[in-house]
Amino acid sequence: MTSPANRWRDTANRYGLVSRILHWLTAAQVTLLFAVLLAWKGLGENAVTLFLATIGPHGSLGVMLLLTTLLRMAWAWSQRQHRPPRPPGLGGWLARCVHRAFYVLLTLIPVMAILRQYGRGDHLVFYGKELLPEAERHIAWMVAPADLLHSTLAWLLLGLIAGHVAMALAHRLWLKDGTLARMLGSPQTTRPPSQTRS
Repeated sequence: MTSPANRWRDTANRYGLVSRILHWLTAAQVTLLFAVLLAWKGLGENAVTLFLATIGPHGSLGVMLLLTTLLRMAWAWSQRQHRPPRPPGLGGWLARCVHRAFYVLLTLIPVMAILRQYGRGDHLVFYGKELLPEAERHIAWMVAPADLLHSTLAWLLLGLIAGHVAMALAHRLWLKDGTLARMLGSPQTTRPPSQTRS
């Protein structure tokens, strides 16, 4: 039987409640960010897009995503000796690289956007509350990286997410190895002894 403490922490057989909450919270935030963006691009300003924008203002969601990602990285580091192991060989190496790429992109994209917002002389607002006052001048080095890379990296993130979802479904429907179950809170039923932790 799982102890109350072990429900929160990761184990070799499954991800704990904290890891699962942070994972699905990240997924929800990214989904809402892209939903708002794509709705505005496809439909323009209407009742639906204005409603979505009140739920998930792009800048506010970006700040929230950055905070969630930093918290997630800190938690992952604290649980690194207890987490379910990666598969051995090339598959495990690729999974490790993709997850690290997620962390890099989920940090870099909002950081660049925040710097651009401030560098343009705008104040940074989080759901109506001012986090940073107006810079009152244009700061080119803060604006340039986001102008150059923010959109490109966001689409790269979306591509990685599509691959991540496809692989999760492959693990569930084809390989049937319990990988997705561990993130849903179910213990992994089998685990090859040769696997090593990331």
